[in-house]
Order: sequence, then structure tokens, then C-alpha cells
Amino acid sequence: MYVIDLKEVDIVYLVEETALTLADYINAKGIDIIIDPEMEEKTITCDPYEIERCVINLIGNAAKFTPEGGAITVTVKDLDEKVMISVQDTGVGIEEKYHKIIFDRFNQVLDEQDEAKCGSGLGLTITSHIIKLHKGTIHVESTPGEGSNFIIKLPINPNEVMEQC
Repeated sequence: MYVIDLKEVDIVYLVEETALTLADYINAKGIDIIIDPEMEEKTITCDPYEIERCVINLIGNAAKFTPEGGAITVTVKDLDEKVMISVQDTGVGIEEKYHKIIFDRFNQVLDEQDEAKCGSGLGLTITSHIIKLHKGTIHVESTPGEGSNFIIKLPINPNEVMEQC
């Protein structure tokens, strides 16, 4: 059984620091990274290691599918009882018919023009699982040729979220 270790964490600091650790890698690929929190700080209850893992996965995917000259924007928004973390890119995008299955185990959408993209397809599955353990949600908004926006919404305190029947 997968267990998360909940702690009180400044989510803005966690997301900013995580994104900054990837900045050199992303810039070396000729991609801009913009970190744009909409507030100074916000304390939530989460497993910082696991949320960091999710953010790294989403930014890493964005870097993999964004061409040189593109941009990745990481945003944190306060939604009162929730917080939203968004990783948006100007990459290849994902057709709508794939928006749900990309979070399923072993499903990876191949870009016909670039067969070199490879991986187990587990990154988004693990990310989705971790977010669900936090009683949050994750989804994608994407248009082929324009990019993707992966949006995580986490409750401020997952212990106070009623179990869904």
C-alpha cells in the first residue's frame, strides 16, 4: 500500500524551488521557464516529497515535448480551500481523444513526427495516483500544435475532505 507522509508545507516555496532546480536543464534545451506564483505563500497539508515528484514529472514532460524556442510556465493559484498548480507549455500538444488515457498505466501517446519519444508511460499514472491520495484532481487542457496545460488542484487539508461515495 502506498502511503503519503502529510506535513504542513508552503506550497508556493515548494513549487518554486522544484521548478528552479530544473531551470538549467530546461534553458540548456533552448526553452524558457517562467515561474509565476500568484501569491507570496500558502500553507497546505501535503507530502512535500511526493508533490515535488509530481511537479518534476510535469515539468520534465513539458520539456520533452516542447521544441527549442518554446516556453514552460509554472503557476500557483490560491483557490481558497484549494490550491492550483499549473504546468503549461508551448509544445506539440495532445489530441483531445487522448486527454483521459494519458493518465492510465502504460498509455503513452506517440507523436507520429517524432518516434524517438519513449518512456514507460508511468510518469503521469504515478502523478495522478499521488494527487488522488491527496484527495486532489489532475487534468489536461491541450490543443495539438499549441501546447498543453496540466492542472493540479489540491485541497488545503486533505484530512478535512469528505470521502466521496
